[in-house]
Amino acid sequence: MRLKALCFGFVLFLFTNNVLAQRQESENACAKTLNSARSSYEQGRIEEVPGLLEDCLKNGFNDVEMVEAYKLLILSYLYYDERAAAENAMLNFLKFEPEYEINPVVDPPEFINLYNSFRTNPIFLIGAKAGGNATFVDVEKNYSLSNTASSTGTYRSKVGYQVGLTLDVPLSKKFSIATELNLIANTYEYTKKQLQFSSLLYTEEQMWGELPLFVRYNFGSSKLKYYVQVGGAVSYLLSAEANVERTDSVNIEVGNRSVSGPSIDLTPQRESLNYSIVGGFGLKMKDVLGNGYLLFDVRYSHGLPNVVNTDARYNNNELQYQYLYVDNDYSIKNAFVSLGYYIPIYKPKVIKKRKKKRKG
Repeated sequence: MRLKALCFGFVLFLFTNNVLAQRQESENACAKTLNSARSSYEQGRIEEVPGLLEDCLKNGFNDVEMVEAYKLLILSYLYYDERAAAENAMLNFLKFEPEYEINPVVDPPEFINLYNSFRTNPIFLIGAKAGGNATFVDVEKNYSLSNTASSTGTYRSKVGYQVGLTLDVPLSKKFSIATELNLIANTYEYTKKQLQFSSLLYTEEQMWGELPLFVRYNFGSSKLKYYVQVGGAVSYLLSAEANVERTDSVNIEVGNRSVSGPSIDLTPQRESLNYSIVGGFGLKMKDVLGNGYLLFDVRYSHGLPNVVNTDARYNNNELQYQYLYVDNDYSIKNAFVSLGYYIPIYKPKVIKKRKKKRKG
């Protein structure tokens, strides 16, 4: 058994070594071919270049050699004014290297002009993001089982989270439209002294599915892009629940009647839809992780409607009779910080020029 394993390992070693040797030989041959094509171009035998490069363009050049080979091929076609062949070669080049950046010092003007006649921006960027948020409660009207004027409580933000998918569609070099599909968990805390003998600690978590739409203004370099954005969002409530604790003060007449229990489903007491105005800023960093963009995003969401279902305000007997609690009318605001990753999707093509209408 051991002898068979040794034989198998030896055969595998010979096979692997043979494959690597053949690959090395092919790479060396294509490197020589590229040198020959370069010499032919520089010495004016430009008609030889396409034939020399053909086989190695299919399989043989490494990435650096492939870029030079395509540039030689394109320039050869342009020299003989073979526009269709040059465009086809440029299209194949951009499919291989969609993020090629023109260097005006090195690249000839005719190559630059042909490159600029193609769509070289990504048609869209798709990615995912996740982060944390803080929820701020904006009370519109107080309600209480006692005197509402003297029975206001205190709302405090707690850390929530969000995860989602994101899509950015460039409209031009500067502007793009972005949308997302997010799952957002909002959490806040409410404390209150009530009825002169009781203290309330109320923590609510709301889970929302959010669909925002933004207009973005992009600026910066190709490696580090900044953006500012503004838009709106519609959110659908998936669930809402609260953990509540009522602590009574010690009193001879009333006694100790503190109450706590399992979480309470509040979904029926909340509106299903919420609408927000959203604004923010961010940055996209290229080539930090792979060929995509590392995303850092900060935004603020200003909820507009009251999230409390006013028709169901007094429908939860457990909240009223055990915890002496009733909902205020309020809207929610959120601050979000997220990290994500964008993958650009390219589809290069020739940009068709619009024909000018003749006057008269």
